[in-house]
Amino acid sequence: MMKQLETIVRRVGTTVVTASDLSVTEKEGHANFVTDMDVRVQRMLMEELNALLPEADFICEEKENEKLSDKATWIVDPIDGTTNLIHDYRQSAISVALMRNREPVLACVYNPFTDELFSAEKGQGAWLNGKRLSVSQRPLDKALIGFGTAPYYEELSRATMRIVYRLLHEAGDVRRSGSAALDLAYVACGRTDAFFELRLKPWDVAAGALLVAEAGGVFTMPLHEKVDFDLSTAVVASNAECLEGLCQMVLEEAAGESA
Repeated sequence: MMKQLETIVRRVGTTVVTASDLSVTEKEGHANFVTDMDVRVQRMLMEELNALLPEADFICEEKENEKLSDKATWIVDPIDGTTNLIHDYRQSAISVALMRNREPVLACVYNPFTDELFSAEKGQGAWLNGKRLSVSQRPLDKALIGFGTAPYYEELSRATMRIVYRLLHEAGDVRRSGSAALDLAYVACGRTDAFFELRLKPWDVAAGALLVAEAGGVFTMPLHEKVDFDLSTAVVASNAECLEGLCQMVLEEAAGESA
């Protein structure tokens, strides 16, 4: 099924590359947009994934959703990085995860602009275009840390920037891509050493979480006792060397604001 999923994601991704004259609608929250391409890609993915696994449910960004159950479920973000797409910034991704018993077992994150397909299968590893992935081993003081600004949640902006300010002094440097799915994929392949954002949805992280774990890293929700893909909450993804320090910063600066 992994190869079939990769084929579907690549095929649908060609539609994103050809996007032009996008119709843009604002959703709730600051700078929160949806385009006609988001809706079109989601529809195409749901049709093809339903044909691949008819018994599975769907949780998708651009529809009303039920709670995640133990049943096989596709979690889909048709375009993660919609603002990037609107600006032709070319850092947008299709993110798809197959969940079983509330945990991801298959994952694809695809940037069609770079033709980079990140994929993972539980217990089998993670790959980028067929090349095995491994997280880095850099310590925090030399690390490149990805972050998201949780732009739709104004109450989190100060805490986010406090953490970023600390990282500018305590880590090597920071980066913001505008796509959490790609940020997680970059941790998995060692381009960055860790990533945090103070509130993300299940479709933002389900695929990336498996990528990181299968590449030897850790994906966690530091404000909770365990990872729960029903939650909208803070996440940290990291190699072993940066994990404790970054989680501590998130706990110190964001506890009580992002739960």
